[in-house]
Amino acid sequence: MKNILIISGHPNLAQSHANKAILEEVKHLLPSVEISRLDTLYPDFKIDVEAEQAKLAKADIIVWQFPVNWYSIPALMKKWLDDVFTFGFAYGTDDTKLRGKKLILSFTTASPEEAYQYGGAQNYPITDFLNAFRQTANLCGMEFQEHIVSHSMMYMEGIMPAEVLTTVQDKAKAHAKRLVNIIA
Repeated sequence: MKNILIISGHPNLAQSHANKAILEEVKHLLPSVEISRLDTLYPDFKIDVEAEQAKLAKADIIVWQFPVNWYSIPALMKKWLDDVFTFGFAYGTDDTKLRGKKLILSFTTASPEEAYQYGGAQNYPITDFLNAFRQTANLCGMEFQEHIVSHSMMYMEGIMPAEVLTTVQDKAKAHAKRLVNIIA
């Protein structure tokens, strides 16, 4: 059986509509998956590097679940990456612990899909924003897998109609099913 680790990089998952629903549905569909919530583990940004490296070392498949934040991962997830992916563990020697593991990016955006194209509101396709992560996987000897993205995943209570929340939740469940189909 594959060891699957999902790193949740949402800065406040309790208040999330999309990422929270995705993770809940994944856990429902695949109870054996380990979900590591950075927001509850490290609200002070003080990462337990040894504990995080141990989780990564035993995983076969690593999923980063996050909302796109300024065209990248949220700040806490970036801090986690900077602290945990160290020389000797993640890269730089022949016996690094991440070599051969699969890395899947599973993420949400607030903007609609059509915004992520040349000349669109975001000016570039979403894949252009993933190059740093692809290179991170490459440097670490990981197998960078096809990403899973859901667009238009923002709901603002009191500002947007309730139908938007229903749509976001439905899309989150569909996102989770796509992810489970890849990792199970």
